[in-house]
Amino acid sequence: MSVRLSKQGLIKAGILTAGLMAFGQGALAQIDGVYHSDAGDECVLTISEINIPAPKFGDGYFRVESRGKAACMWDGVGMGQSTYLVGGYVTLPPVFNRVYISAKWLFGPTSPKIEMVQTNEQGEVLLTATYTRQ
Repeated sequence: MSVRLSKQGLIKAGILTAGLMAFGQGALAQIDGVYHSDAGDECVLTISEINIPAPKFGDGYFRVESRGKAACMWDGVGMGQSTYLVGGYVTLPPVFNRVYISAKWLFGPTSPKIEMVQTNEQGEVLLTATYTRQ
């Protein structure tokens, strides 16, 4: 069984395919950025792509850098997939902890808002915060 498309049908199929591919790349591009905390605590979150081959089951690896005062000071790494980012970082002495981060873009890939949840090895929530892209 073969399917024959008209010239117009082929053009529409090509446009649809290109649009879907651009949407996937657009979602990935939306992860990068500088975000400011909505809590007014002067935390600035910077997410930037790491230039290494993409993982098999993700869009790419990202450096996650938080700057500000006290609890805002940390660096981590994560793997992005569509509008989610998962990763972690290790805290410095005197309290040694592995902290896991999970970020999601609240209104899809073009959303300027993300929510980040930080948990410890036992799965206890340490911090939940929202950030807005600047």
